[in-house]
Parts: sequence; structure tokens; C-alpha cells
Amino acid sequence: MTIRELSLELKNLAINECNEDENHSIDDTKYIVAWLQQQQHINARMEEQWLIGFLRGCKHSLERTKEKLDAYYTIRTHLPELFLSRDPEESKIQQILKLGTYLPLPLTAKPDGPRVVLVRGAIHDPKKFTFQDVLKIFFMIMDILVLEDDQLNIAGQDTILDLTGSRLQLASQFTPPVVKKAVVCFQDAYPIKTKSLHFINPPATFDAIFGIFKRFMNAKLRERIMVHSNIDEVFKYIPKRVFPSDYGGDAPSIKKLTEEWTRKVIDRRDWFIKDSQYYVTESKRPGKQINEMQLFGCDGSFKQLEFD
Repeated sequence: MTIRELSLELKNLAINECNEDENHSIDDTKYIVAWLQQQQHINARMEEQWLIGFLRGCKHSLERTKEKLDAYYTIRTHLPELFLSRDPEESKIQQILKLGTYLPLPLTAKPDGPRVVLVRGAIHDPKKFTFQDVLKIFFMIMDILVLEDDQLNIAGQDTILDLTGSRLQLASQFTPPVVKKAVVCFQDAYPIKTKSLHFINPPATFDAIFGIFKRFMNAKLRERIMVHSNIDEVFKYIPKRVFPSDYGGDAPSIKKLTEEWTRKVIDRRDWFIKDSQYYVTESKRPGKQINEMQLFGCDGSFKQLEFD
């Protein structure tokens, strides 16, 4: 079994923040593999590096990790429109990737600081792409981050949502059912710890749309939200140098980052095509089966796992 070696800073943070014991990490992944093999209703990835991302997100609690993995595969199974047909060479996926809507930034505030992700939420043409089309790409990149980004898995994530240029047609795409699915995925499926959520340049329609999102967020996530009229206000919390050169920072330009992430997703083509074989079979679930209404209706089946 192999798990990537960590930098000294991340190793110390993993011990302090994720309850990680280097001597027991392999044992923890072996335990989770053995548990997954016993779950007739879950067909899951068994790679150690993939599973350690879930363990770190759940602070190495084996029970929380089992719940999270069950939630991840259950939620994605009930959202085929987001988690099937994810061939990076498909035309629509290529077009959205080349917009650069979801860009993890290469620089962090400090060696053990959170990964910063820039979400440019208003740049797609709502006449050409739906919010769900764009979400599919978000989750493709998030899967790569869980697999490859130790910084994010251990230190968490600061998310910057730049809403510059929002149009009225875009607001009509944020219906409660679609928003509920998006929030359930971000909050309940992925083992990613959100440290802060910054909204920049909100449009006039923001309060109404954001009110829908807040209905489905857990208390910890709502507490970590900040709304800013401009990017300069964000620099009080996250150093300017972390941002792309387009924002006056030291990171590569948005154009270059978009090209890099488009290439990275394409390079994972075989991984994404194979990924369609991982899902749950509700008829084999012990106890009561879970359906889409339970997940995305008024009440969710999985208790919300709140992460620090």
C-alpha cells in the first residue's frame, strides 16, 4: 500500500487537525477497504490514496468515514445527470472546462494553509449552459482534488465566488430543487472542509438566490460565509499574492490556470470513464432503501456531517 509522503508542515497539521497517526494510516485504510468489501450495496474505489482523503476529511474517525463514503456513493448514484457521462473529451464538457469556471489556485497563504479555489460563477452563457452543466465540471475537479491534493484534504479549502457580470437569465437557473442538489453534494458527499466562503460583487438578485442556498446549508457553513462588494475586501483575509495575476496576485493568469486544469481533467479521462462503475445498489442496501425524494426533498436521509 502506498500513500504520498507529506511535507513536514502538512504532516504536523495532519496530526493536529486530522488526528492522523502516520503509523496507523495504512491500518485505517485497510480497515475501510475491508468494510467496503463487506457492503454489498456499495461498489467503491479501493485505492489507498483515494480513501485517505476521506479519512482525513473525517479526522480519521472510522465511523464517520464509513458514513461519508456511503453518502458519497449514494448521492452520486441518485444524481446521474451530474456523475455519469463524464468523458472529458465530450464537447460540452470541453467547452465549460475552457471557460475556467472552477480554478484551484497553486499558491497558499502559508505552507500548511488551506487551498484557495476561485469559482467564477457568472461567466457561462445561461442560454448555452445550465447551472447543472457547470456543476458537473465542478465535481469532476473536486474528485481530482480529493485524489491528488494533500493540501486541500488536510488544511481544507477557502472558496472565492466571483459573481462579476451576473445576468438575470442566470438567476432563473437557481431553482430550489437544483440548489438543494448542489448543496447536498458540496456539503454532504465530499470530505472537503470548507474554511471560508467569500462572495464577491454580488448582483441585485443575490439576496433572493442566496436565501435559497442558505435554507439547505448546515450551521457551520453558514457561519463561514462572507459577502464583499469587491476583491480588495477579500485580501484582508487571504493574501493578494495567492490570486491570479488578473487579480493583481503572483499566481499564473486565469488563462494559464484554465489551460492547466483543462489538461489535468483530460489526462484523467480513463479515470473518469472507469468511474461510472462505482455506485450503490439500493436493492442490496441493508435496512431501508434510500430514494431521491429522501435525499433531495425536504429531509435528507444522511445526517449532515459537520467538519471543522
